[in-house]
Amino acid sequence: MAKLMVLDGNSILNRAFYGIRLLTASDGLYTNAIYGFLTILRKLLAEDRPDALCITFDVKEPTFRHRMYDGYKATRKGMPEELSVQLPWLRRVLDAMRIPCYAMAGWEADDLLGTIAARCEAAGWDCLLVSGDRDSLQLITERTHVKLVSTKPGRSESTEYDAEAFQAQYGFPPARLVDLKALMGDSSDNIPGVPGVGEKTASALICRYGSLDAIYDNLEDAEIKNAVRTKLTAGRDSALLSYRLATISREAPLDFTPEENRLQPPDNDRLYELFTRLEFSRLIESFGLVKPEAAVAAPAAEELPWEDCSPEALLELCRSAGRVFFRCNSALSAMTVIAGNTGYTLLQPDTAFLRAFFSAEISKAGTELKALYRQLSQMGIAAEGLEFDAALAAYLLDPNDGSYSLQRCAKKLLSLELPEAAYEREGAFGLPEDHEEALSALRAHTQAIRSLYAYAMPLLEEQGMLQLYQTVELPLCRVLAHMEELGFAVDRAALAAFGESLGIAIDQLQSEIYALAGSEFNINSPRQLGKLLFEDLELPAYGKTKTGYSTNIEVLEKLRDKHPIVEKIMDYRKLSKLKSTYADGLLKYIDADGRIRTTFHMTVTATGRLSSADPNLQNIPVRTELGGEVRKMFIPSPGMVLVDADYSQIELRVLSHLSGDKVMQQAFLNGEDIHRVTASQVFGVAPEEVTPLMRSRAKAVNFGIVYGISDFSLAQDIHVSRGEARDYIDSYLGHYSGVHAFMKDSVERAKTLGYASTLFGRRRYLPELSASNHNLRAFGERVAMNMPVQGTAADIIKLAMIRVHDRLQREVPEARLLLQVHDELLAECPVHLGEQVRQILEEEMAAAAQLDVPLPAEAHLGKSWYDAK
Repeated sequence: MAKLMVLDGNSILNRAFYGIRLLTASDGLYTNAIYGFLTILRKLLAEDRPDALCITFDVKEPTFRHRMYDGYKATRKGMPEELSVQLPWLRRVLDAMRIPCYAMAGWEADDLLGTIAARCEAAGWDCLLVSGDRDSLQLITERTHVKLVSTKPGRSESTEYDAEAFQAQYGFPPARLVDLKALMGDSSDNIPGVPGVGEKTASALICRYGSLDAIYDNLEDAEIKNAVRTKLTAGRDSALLSYRLATISREAPLDFTPEENRLQPPDNDRLYELFTRLEFSRLIESFGLVKPEAAVAAPAAEELPWEDCSPEALLELCRSAGRVFFRCNSALSAMTVIAGNTGYTLLQPDTAFLRAFFSAEISKAGTELKALYRQLSQMGIAAEGLEFDAALAAYLLDPNDGSYSLQRCAKKLLSLELPEAAYEREGAFGLPEDHEEALSALRAHTQAIRSLYAYAMPLLEEQGMLQLYQTVELPLCRVLAHMEELGFAVDRAALAAFGESLGIAIDQLQSEIYALAGSEFNINSPRQLGKLLFEDLELPAYGKTKTGYSTNIEVLEKLRDKHPIVEKIMDYRKLSKLKSTYADGLLKYIDADGRIRTTFHMTVTATGRLSSADPNLQNIPVRTELGGEVRKMFIPSPGMVLVDADYSQIELRVLSHLSGDKVMQQAFLNGEDIHRVTASQVFGVAPEEVTPLMRSRAKAVNFGIVYGISDFSLAQDIHVSRGEARDYIDSYLGHYSGVHAFMKDSVERAKTLGYASTLFGRRRYLPELSASNHNLRAFGERVAMNMPVQGTAADIIKLAMIRVHDRLQREVPEARLLLQVHDELLAECPVHLGEQVRQILEEEMAAAAQLDVPLPAEAHLGKSWYDAK
């Protein structure tokens, strides 16, 4: 049976916009909503495999509902400019994809959905409506289903409803959703409903009486409370109006037949051109698009002659070339090298060749060098002479891009289309006939590295980032590779026992929660939990969405003192997270030698901070007792001791240096407790009169200022009124006038330049500063204030890692750096060398940058990460 899928275009586009961080093409065109829409669409098509597809859109004109009720959608805000500029481009993309789009003056996209569904049913087709809004659920029939799409940062989820699923959730048939909205109204569309009647009451009435008409026919029924009866009587006209406003029409005068919407292949050339303009390199690959013949222009590098050469002769050519460009596959079974103006190919290079090639005698340029350092190290080869990494260069030039594959870099920076990495296919060099395509790709990629070098190096120098690149990013590759290879020992038995103890505690909490609730329910279900808290227990609800009550941590914090079940639910969530993520989660990452090996990512954060993944060892809770228990499981190797060093308030010290604030600097120069000094300034008391609560609040202000904290956020953090939080911030900025001026100047400078930068020249571009949307613009201003501070601190810790690693290799080769967590470095060494290594960490970290204030680091020894901390 044929099936048509129809998308509510505006609804899905809106969710895509807010589900993906703001992205722009290199010329500033916003693209995140288009990218997100297409990603959602591809996922839907893969899941449901419809025979036909179309999309409906709203038109910027009043509809029959506006004529019926002046207030219809009167409270809805207009589309943000950052989103509205993307809509025409999306329509062009959909046209190139040959997907029919429908819009009609005087009718909403929902009405077109209803009409299309009716036409499908009449033609004997099944219909799947896709929207982000629940309004369309009223259209569910035996032949028409609705799939609701929701987005979270970086991903989308969908739930399909048929009549049975709807009935199970709501307790009445789908068509009666209109009756529900007639009673409870809809704030998003400004449908009034019956004043004073909420969703709970409205739902109960419909479940009992079946429809709006039946409710009013039975208004005198004794089951209806007097207060509800009074509201219903007074609101009858409003209910009838709301019913008409909420009803989706299935009879729009639309020229439509399902057959005309069957899926078609896209217009390759037009779609390729559009994706190129929008810089959607990944989607070009995902959609299997091919570069139009008319646009194919062989890059200049194609003119290079390629020759075979003996390993010995190639090494001599490389040594005399000055700098060579290379690419090899991950198995190191094939390598291409450009030396001078000639390319050379080498298959199955032996260890002797690799050792000579990757020596300091030959200056080399490649890409993704960290992985290569680690691979060569596992072969016993200490790689040297690696002077250019294309991915790192592209990252510094645009840290917001998100992807730095060679294909992506070549496309964005050189407008060069590269073939896929056929040399990475399994067995690519197993047979002679497999060689040509793989070698062709390998050669093209090597030529691209050469071109990226010529493009990026002058730009890095021009933008003041060449020294950062050469003295921080490139040397850090080998340091991180060494750390990844080494890993961190873990007490497997203790970790497993800890997980078991958490499981017992979780089961106990579950039993206690069920006892307090009076019944069993799914504690992990926000809907069931919301019903329990706000309907059964009648606790005050904070924040309600179309999908139900909010039960996030902020809401639970507000309810903590309202009922004993709340604290137990919070503890249940905390322990469940700890067990799944750390106790159970870490066990599966322990290698045969008892060590966990994380992967450090150098090109993920826009601030320059490193990130850790598979597993993430940087987000183990620090300040909680149970988080400390996890750190106890990380231990040194036998006969070794752990050395843990971290900076003291590095971001505030950087802030004092960058701002030149003499008051803050003097506190650091005097070795005073900066939080106590701040509390003394903010609260107007002598330092010795500062209470622990004053210091705690001053500490929150100190660190909050670095991140451009608002009075609203500070008030929530330290549990005071918004006015009191505003007074704290104003007092702080009044006493630290240099910091205040620096923050204002940082925003203005970023608006003028288009980016914020660190002390070492690292840049972060901020298109958000020109956004019309207040929230996006405010975000850009906060980043403009904190990027110089946070980014500089990230640069300093990277320099410290390099200094510590190199000195340990020179003076204490038995010691090794294990882990970096933001402002903390962790090493291990033989027990008898512990004090020497502790001193090295403190000295090298303190000397990593020359600031106007001291930059102390304090190190401790321990038999576990917890003890050393």
